[in-house]
Amino acid sequence: MRLLGAELIKLARPLTWGVAAAAGLFCVLLATGGAHNAALEGVTATGHLPSCAELGIPVGPQCMHAKTLERARMAQASAQRARVAAQLNPLAAGAEAAGLLASLPGALALALLAGAHIGGEWSGRTMKNLLTQQGRRWRVLAAKLVSLWLAGVALIAVCWVALAATGPILVHINHLPAAHESMTRALSLSGSQVARALLVLAAFAAIGLLAAVATRGTIGATAVTAGAIIAMLITASLPGTGRWTPATWVQEWMGFPAGQASITSLPTNFWSRFISAGASLGQLPGLLGLAALLAVCCTGAAALFGRQDISG
Repeated sequence: MRLLGAELIKLARPLTWGVAAAAGLFCVLLATGGAHNAALEGVTATGHLPSCAELGIPVGPQCMHAKTLERARMAQASAQRARVAAQLNPLAAGAEAAGLLASLPGALALALLAGAHIGGEWSGRTMKNLLTQQGRRWRVLAAKLVSLWLAGVALIAVCWVALAATGPILVHINHLPAAHESMTRALSLSGSQVARALLVLAAFAAIGLLAAVATRGTIGATAVTAGAIIAMLITASLPGTGRWTPATWVQEWMGFPAGQASITSLPTNFWSRFISAGASLGQLPGLLGLAALLAVCCTGAAALFGRQDISG
């Protein structure tokens, strides 16, 4: 615990505060844009149903079909406004925060932190001093991994607080309908997504740990971690392999909608929009896949670190 506490103190650096501030600002700006788009859709939802003459279609079955489609579009726009208002509920905003940080924004944020926090030990030539004080290398790696993971959890908290503070204001300014959702359901949704995001953040942190041990530098660790995450998303788009990649495991475990379904007025993630919609694997394969990814990265990092010469 003493070693973990020391690693957490090391994390209290300007880069960490900057990443946290950027995460909170990103969430607020995304919510602002989402609320504004929902308000614009609401103008259509509250408009009048056009007549056959306004549609430029003669009275008859064709006009009735066109009106039916228009009613469905207006109903969808109205439902979208209510959905965005529910996402901005202070208690339910945790689900939004967890989805964003357990996807590409969170992965890139942890890549930056991994480069500075873990790779920086080699760039700053402090790894030798660290191991002189704590000779068991696996403990050093474990403390690095857990502290980086806790930093990711803190980013979710920052984003949740930012959304909880600004969400009701955005709902009021954009005249969105009040969310008719119980406190229990809102907290249950947030709790479920945050709990699932913990495993995803651990996997991202483990990738950063392995990258830092392999490259032994700040820039290399950041670049390789970010590159690995992006490669995961690219691989998931390839025919025949998309269902069995780490990117798909994240999508299934978090329950992200795939393809165009993930693009809404206020996106719940920035991950599954890069993955084509297909047959769902289910959450259990996602859980097992992420657990295996976590184990492989940690084992690889430990094996590599155990053989490295850090005397220089």
